[in-house]
Amino acid sequence: MKAAICAIDSQYIHSALAPWCLVAGVAAYAKWPAECEVIETTINQPLEVILEKISRSEAQVFAISCYIWNIGIVEQIGPALRTLRPQARIVLGGPEVSFRPGQILQQWGWVDMVLCGEGERPFAMLLDALAAGTDVAHVPGLCYRVQERLVCQPMYLPQDEPPSPYTQGYLQTLNGRIAYLETTRGCPFSCSFCLSGVEQGVRFFSLERAKREMLLLARSGARTIKLVDRTFNCHPGRAYELFAFLIEHAGKEIPPGVCFHFEVGADLFDERTLALLRTAPTGLIQMEAGLQSFYPPTLEAIRRKTDIEKLEHNLRALIAMDNMHIHIDLIAGLPYEDAEEFGRSFDRAFALRPHMLQLGFLKMLHGSPIRGQAEQWRYRFDSRAPYEITENQWLSQTDRQMLHVVEDVLERMYNSGRFLQTLDYLLSATGLRPFALFTAMGQGIAGLGETAGVSLDDYTERIWQVGQTLKGVAPMQLRDALVTDRLCTENTGRIPPCLRVEDRRLKRYTKEVRARACYQTNPGVKAGTAILYAGTERLLVVDYARREALRGRYAWHIEPIQDEQGLARTGNGPVQ
Repeated sequence: MKAAICAIDSQYIHSALAPWCLVAGVAAYAKWPAECEVIETTINQPLEVILEKISRSEAQVFAISCYIWNIGIVEQIGPALRTLRPQARIVLGGPEVSFRPGQILQQWGWVDMVLCGEGERPFAMLLDALAAGTDVAHVPGLCYRVQERLVCQPMYLPQDEPPSPYTQGYLQTLNGRIAYLETTRGCPFSCSFCLSGVEQGVRFFSLERAKREMLLLARSGARTIKLVDRTFNCHPGRAYELFAFLIEHAGKEIPPGVCFHFEVGADLFDERTLALLRTAPTGLIQMEAGLQSFYPPTLEAIRRKTDIEKLEHNLRALIAMDNMHIHIDLIAGLPYEDAEEFGRSFDRAFALRPHMLQLGFLKMLHGSPIRGQAEQWRYRFDSRAPYEITENQWLSQTDRQMLHVVEDVLERMYNSGRFLQTLDYLLSATGLRPFALFTAMGQGIAGLGETAGVSLDDYTERIWQVGQTLKGVAPMQLRDALVTDRLCTENTGRIPPCLRVEDRRLKRYTKEVRARACYQTNPGVKAGTAILYAGTERLLVVDYARREALRGRYAWHIEPIQDEQGLARTGNGPVQ
């Protein structure tokens, strides 16, 4: 029996873990000999390339993992795969089909079976049954047809520890891509927008296994190991031990430059763990904390239990450590949160100044409790994946469109790290709340045309144009902030055309700076320079040999500019 286990990833940099879990399950549980071939493609490849790569296999069973990012492609290539491999069995699994197997089998005639829930043991049992030619009725979590009738077993949610997927075959396919690691399954919470809480409780894998696999992946060549545990620190003592393990082995068994990414509940950290995390080497750990909202009625409606005050306290502490990248999430479109209330959550989250603030939009996932409440709260949403909402009784379509504009400018100006100095100046000069500023900038920039595909120089010019229209903004101070940002975020030393000022002194100043000993000792390393004109003229010097570990911005400082008499020059305009 030969099975092709197919993964269609969202990007090449992401490796697929699910197929290798099935491979491990077959190795551990199958009684009949079975050969498993893992086939990985990405949604960015042409459909004909994806189909050709999958259908090239001579497998008797094709198993495809289905998620919101690839279900549309699976739907498109499935009929052609059936035509090309008419005798093979096509089996779907994954969260996109596990909660609606009957619907899938009724609508997609090319699908033979759907496996619901965890697949390691059921897939092995299915291959055994097919190899032996016996009935598949005993396979847990399996949904299939018997003539015109559907037979669906309950979703398979075991309580034992699954076999490890980290075989030599898996490690050989990584090639430096992001590696995924799970040390638990399930979630202690039951947020209504999420599928993780549908499972019953949390299963903790052994600490010895978790430590062993952390080191294995750290030495695999992957630079980022992302833990898929839904709430890594839901067991504080266990989280402490694993954090301590990583810190102890950093720079030794864990090579420099390797980073572990965790999804955490920020309000679950205790002071002992915070004290430990302060000792972590810079860049070893990243954390993603899903706030979702600061509005208590919203949190109650989505069944999210959060100690908001403790959450803010802990996030401030984590961010202040300045040794970990901290990513926090907000979700637009949750119950009871209109645009104004969302703006207050946004301001509160932005005030924490995380390294990344993600503005996401509610997705009405199959199987999520909130999808069952859609009619109650007058939700409208896209019928195709990823099922993003278009409106509800609190948020209109116009509000949603406005928030997408805010999302775009937030990504480009803040999360990219490219325009932090500019944002600080605009917030100070205008006195606007962060949400109001991002709204004004986003709408103004969008009014100048589509932003997709716009070059960095052109986007900088749009910020320059729109920023000047805001009350309280001094054009030359805005220009100086933009120049500082651009020189500090790329090592070319080049100022974009819209910000250039013809000044014959700059060439001389640049030559003098680059002649300094600190730039001569490192061949190829140079400094970026620019004259800042607002107020008293100053020289901006950016050191391209020194770069912040977390933000990636280059170090910079300001030097005074003096005229021939040694007096500081005031900013009355450039020398022509």
